[in-house]
Amino acid sequence: MTAAILIVYSTTSAYKKAEVEEICRSVSITVPTGGRVLVGQAFKFEFRDGKPSEPLERDIEAMVRHKAVAAYKNLLVPCIVEHAGLIFQSYLGANYPGGLTQPMWDALGAEKFISETQSKGRKVVARAVVGYCDGLSVRCFQGETAGTLAERPAGVREFYWDPIFIPEGESMTYSEIVADANLGLKRKVELSQSAKALVKFLEFRLRIGDPPLFP
Repeated sequence: MTAAILIVYSTTSAYKKAEVEEICRSVSITVPTGGRVLVGQAFKFEFRDGKPSEPLERDIEAMVRHKAVAAYKNLLVPCIVEHAGLIFQSYLGANYPGGLTQPMWDALGAEKFISETQSKGRKVVARAVVGYCDGLSVRCFQGETAGTLAERPAGVREFYWDPIFIPEGESMTYSEIVADANLGLKRKVELSQSAKALVKFLEFRLRIGDPPLFP
């Protein structure tokens, strides 16, 4: 292949950086010619603090569009942002809590999030949106993973709601999966809504080539 394409990712999260590094190592994508290559063969990532603002929105895509524009204004290069939230199956149409998951989580923590929302064993959709701003427009890419919420937090990886989310078909939370010696971060990435959204963006990026304002 030609030289790897640079992706500027606006984030300061060590957890997100680790997941992207695992995606580069273990996830393959479809190239325009029809073949498949590892993400790390086609792309290289540069992590920067774009200091993006996050408006309170239930609609995660609306939040991400704002966040992507704010990051671009601070970085002045084409860049991506990402945000994820939980949506209760019974409130899919209302996108609840969606973009409100983060402030609710920050206020309540893992234990109280479950009790205050009465969500033990509740079916949810984990939804992630990657937003890409090239200085002219914003495009969004969505990934989803269905699952249920655990009866209580489990696992030592305290990344957002990883300790309470059990992906459909699995018996462990994301946090427990990462801690399992036979599964680890690679398995979490295979299931991850964020990885699904990122892959959609990367395949799009390969199709369109360099944006007009590419540095």
